[in-house]
Amino acid sequence: MARSFVEVKKEMYAALSDEKMRTGVARGMDSYLVNYRKVKDRPDVVQLRSEVKAIKDYSSKHMEELYKSALEALQRNGVPGYYARTAGDALEIVYKLVGTGKIVVKSKSMVTEEIGLRHFLQEKGNEVWETDLGELIIQFRGEKPAHMISPALHVPREAVAEVFKKEFGRTFDPNDLPGMVAAAREFLRAKLLGAHVGITGINAISAADGTIVTVENEANIRLTGALPPTNIVIGGIEKVVPTTLDAVKTALLQGYYGGSPVPTYVNLSAGPSGTRDIEKTLVRPAQGSKEMHVVLVDNGRLQASAGPLWDATRCLRCGACQLVCPTYSVAGPTWGGPTYTAAVGLLWTAITEGRQSADPLSYFCLECEACNDICPVQIDISGSIRWLKKMASEELLGG
Repeated sequence: MARSFVEVKKEMYAALSDEKMRTGVARGMDSYLVNYRKVKDRPDVVQLRSEVKAIKDYSSKHMEELYKSALEALQRNGVPGYYARTAGDALEIVYKLVGTGKIVVKSKSMVTEEIGLRHFLQEKGNEVWETDLGELIIQFRGEKPAHMISPALHVPREAVAEVFKKEFGRTFDPNDLPGMVAAAREFLRAKLLGAHVGITGINAISAADGTIVTVENEANIRLTGALPPTNIVIGGIEKVVPTTLDAVKTALLQGYYGGSPVPTYVNLSAGPSGTRDIEKTLVRPAQGSKEMHVVLVDNGRLQASAGPLWDATRCLRCGACQLVCPTYSVAGPTWGGPTYTAAVGLLWTAITEGRQSADPLSYFCLECEACNDICPVQIDISGSIRWLKKMASEELLGG
């Protein structure tokens, strides 16, 4: 149920006194800006911005055509592809593939958060673990992601040490970040090796040949996709771009603007593992997953691409706009809907949850346009939030 303006205002004011949250957000924003300054003026990144903007402009306007082409390409690759019109459709598709009584590992995916996949699969009798460190932290804490790229941005190191002590049964030095990361690695490695299903996301996918591109630093995506016998890939239909080269460019730019001056891993996958080492004949499986399924989720995206919020469907999900937002700097993840927070997250809340969920949040935008200035594909985020305010005000006044 959507919150009222009064309820949102009360929660926003309460967030102002949450010192731990504000400390985590402030540290994260400061660290992000250091990395952003390393890439923003690089000639190759400047050129990439221009190219990816053109790619996303085209892809948003041809969304239906592109996602259908991607599904056809996956079929040619021997990979079952599925279109999920709603969140409920997506959950039903995944449940039929997973079943019950399984160990499931997941890499970070805002779409799976959007549809409530982890909780759904747990309710169906499965053991489900997030393999991204930030996602694992908020899974332990029972919270929603604070940010598109850094889900535990609001959790300072001192709070991470506390939750790890509770979960792992030993004391951690808050200043020993390598020690805490090592503990998570040890815990997750056992889950990865014992998993039946690995669920991964999409940074971009090619309509021409169904190649899925992901960018990461932890290697959890490649392990989640390769170690379990079944790999289920889930992403929004707005992630489909015309070619594999377009997909690589798009994913790289997301990585750069997400805070990774040099992405550690860039993964391309167009099907389950296989080998051509005997007489150049393709045999599947080989060392990785035995089967692969791809679910492309609509959940309001196609409709949005033809309406007032079409601009938001060009979003890379880099989260840069959130990390320069003055409202987010003091309110953190409180300023958001059930899944998406702050800046462009308000637009995604409107697209996936309905305008009634986003309207009360829109009043807290200062319209400073810092989000517009940093967006790598030049989305008019501030203008779209202004439209939400206008529509909410007109309805309130009966106009």
